[in-house]
Amino acid sequence: MRKNIFIHLVLGVLLAVSDISWAQAPITFKEGLMLEPAGRRNRSAVFTDELYHQFVTGKLKTPAEHDEVRGGKGNVPRRWEKITSAEEGIFKDNKLRGGWLYLTYDAPETSVKILEISGHGEVYFNNEPRGGDVYNKGWVVHPVKLQKGKNALLVKGARGGAIKIKLVAPGKPVFLTQKDMTIPDLITTEQDEKIAAIRIVNASPYSQKKLRIVAEVNGRRIETKVASIIPMTTRKVPYTVIDDASKEGTVDVRLQLYRGNSLLDETTVTYDVKQPQKNYKRTFISKIDGSVQYFGVREGKIDEDKKAAMFLSVHGAGVKGIRQAGSYQSKDWGHVIAPTNRREFGFDWEDWGRWDAMEVQSIAEKMYKTDPRHTYLTGHSMGGHGTWQLGAIFPGKWAAIAPVAGWYSFFSYGGKSASETPTPMQKMLLRASNSSNTLELSRNYLHHGVYILHGDADNNVPVGQARFMKKHLAEFHPNFVYQEEPEAGHWFGIDKEPIFSYFKRHDIPEDRHVKSFEFRTASPGVSSTSRFVTLYQQTRPFEFCGVKVGQTTLTRREQRREPDKRLKNRSIEVETENLNIFKLDLAHCAGADTLTVKVDDVLFEDLVMLAGKEVWFGKSGDTWKRIEEPTDSTQKNPKRYGNFKDAFQHEMLFVYGTRGNSAENEWAFNKARFDAETFYYRGNGSIDIIPDRAFKPEKYKDRSVIIYGNASTNSAWKVLLGDSPVQVKRNEIAVGNKKLTGGQWGTYFIRPRKDSPIASVGVVSGTGMAGFSSVDPNRYFVSGTGFPDLMIISSDMFIKGFDGVKAAGYFGNDWSVENGDIQWAEQLEGIGMSQ
Repeated sequence: MRKNIFIHLVLGVLLAVSDISWAQAPITFKEGLMLEPAGRRNRSAVFTDELYHQFVTGKLKTPAEHDEVRGGKGNVPRRWEKITSAEEGIFKDNKLRGGWLYLTYDAPETSVKILEISGHGEVYFNNEPRGGDVYNKGWVVHPVKLQKGKNALLVKGARGGAIKIKLVAPGKPVFLTQKDMTIPDLITTEQDEKIAAIRIVNASPYSQKKLRIVAEVNGRRIETKVASIIPMTTRKVPYTVIDDASKEGTVDVRLQLYRGNSLLDETTVTYDVKQPQKNYKRTFISKIDGSVQYFGVREGKIDEDKKAAMFLSVHGAGVKGIRQAGSYQSKDWGHVIAPTNRREFGFDWEDWGRWDAMEVQSIAEKMYKTDPRHTYLTGHSMGGHGTWQLGAIFPGKWAAIAPVAGWYSFFSYGGKSASETPTPMQKMLLRASNSSNTLELSRNYLHHGVYILHGDADNNVPVGQARFMKKHLAEFHPNFVYQEEPEAGHWFGIDKEPIFSYFKRHDIPEDRHVKSFEFRTASPGVSSTSRFVTLYQQTRPFEFCGVKVGQTTLTRREQRREPDKRLKNRSIEVETENLNIFKLDLAHCAGADTLTVKVDDVLFEDLVMLAGKEVWFGKSGDTWKRIEEPTDSTQKNPKRYGNFKDAFQHEMLFVYGTRGNSAENEWAFNKARFDAETFYYRGNGSIDIIPDRAFKPEKYKDRSVIIYGNASTNSAWKVLLGDSPVQVKRNEIAVGNKKLTGGQWGTYFIRPRKDSPIASVGVVSGTGMAGFSSVDPNRYFVSGTGFPDLMIISSDMFIKGFDGVKAAGYFGNDWSVENGDIQWAEQLEGIGMSQ
């Protein structure tokens, strides 16, 4: 009985198997209504759209032709107009670029269908949000419930201005689809087990548990247990395959999906078998979400007595990592490693794209035993931006970088703008995206050489991007090369001999020979270590922090003549910016007879006993003091610092509430599913989703948890957030001693998971259905958008913009509100607020 009630709450109707019709005829749409966009969405957590405001507040009426919708730029009215499909199931019009499409279907009976839709941002199927296909990949296969009678689809158009849509019968309640698999290449010289991923479509009203995939190749079988899959969705799951192929070509792998001893579905997947001299795909399980990711490899021809260099090459928009690796000829001194950015478009090498790149760099360094001092970074187009980004954020990782045809910042290219006179609230939100501000980090390029290459006829990324960086670097950088390719457009190849010759002349110097360097970061949670300095904690969260370091070194002549000689008298000077705690690793000072450290104006003498060890410094008031190594993981530190996006890692787990009323429970389930579908699409993700009653802290140790619901509706709240200074329940949100009342408030915030030194709790919540609906847009999965530790919005944000943001900011280093920096809306009257 309880199971049937749960299904009713989740799907909105009682889905007994006997009620479902598996009719075979596909359903297409010939005409609908179209509404032009309110304006261009930029890379911000805040956007306006009157239609969406009506949807959120429950005021959206069934549209008719010529119905008027106001709002947007200049408050100019927009009107619904008829649109007819250009061909069966395809609607084309430039007004669909960010606009809306409204479709209806009158179903003769209840049935389950597969919604195949592409070219859209998101779709609301009978008011339930479902994931989009912004780049028109054709991957979306959403199981949906057609109710008898009228069914409505509200579709947000994407960048292409064409939406393809149809409903097809699933054929089976649970089945495999070969759309968008992640599979490795089998290697002729390897005999081992490799990991792959395929999607399972659960078109049933029940969670699928105790599934297993049996993979058979050349008569050899291996079984993989599959994680559970919630009702009416699709999940990409890992499985293991045996690699014993010795002949180049292809091999068929038979996959069988079982529940218990029942065979649910089967399919055959063709794998490529390659010699290691060819470019190939290598897979791994990501620690971000437990999904299967891959990277491309072009192995070098390295002598056995030499240690290989690594060339980390980051691809452009729409380019696959395997193609990126295949763009290079094999080198005789290093390996090309091409991460994926989680997708061909992914995250522009920011946020999860940045994490992916560094996860791959670490894995490849260990796997191929490359030389950390000879690690180089390059990339083309969006990958050129990735090169500027990764080069600035992790400067100590690279001996040299080479951005090719790259744009340097979202602020100069790609739809992110900053007001010349931002309000305090806008400033607070901009701080959350400081890591996107490449120019503020540009002096980090002093760590390494820079080779800039751009075509002077580039009509995609204007050559002005490169020329600006040339002029900018000329102000302070002594070691960069600038080359414009005459009459070259956007693509003119990336395997350029001058770049690799430049790389070969550079290595990462030993710490003892570094006379001076600078290191700046948006927060220690973004990047914390370079050379022998670790930035541990800021004074003002998410404002730039850093150090300028100088030290005595041997002369270059002494370094050449006596490379093993140790400096006897070492002094180090550190100038700090916005730092509360930092560390010096003095391993390079071993053997010194005297050692002094000066931090700003404070001199620390007689530190020779610490030569070869680590020393920590912390601020007491305005004065620096030596301190013991911090061990309190409940304080902010590089392993867990915020902002809100930081919660979406450490094998994140989505937990939806089931303790509310039917509307609240439906929202929580649908929102968790929507987020999982969106992260799958944008980040090749695979998320565990469970109801609150199934959450047990010991079972999900050290995993970040995303809570959907509030203290009134989600039973996991008390376990994870019982002592949080931010409390949300029906009709009330409290932040410290401030309270907002009413059902219109939505909020995102992050808290430390108290039973873990690394995991966080991310909260997607509201005080009522209007508040819940206001946090439906998952803009946090868009690269470059800034979400601070805490953000509270009202449902009228979609018509008022930043004036609809009621609070935004950061918790203190102790994760408290009192010691934090939280900006509240200037006008507090009339918004249901008390202190």
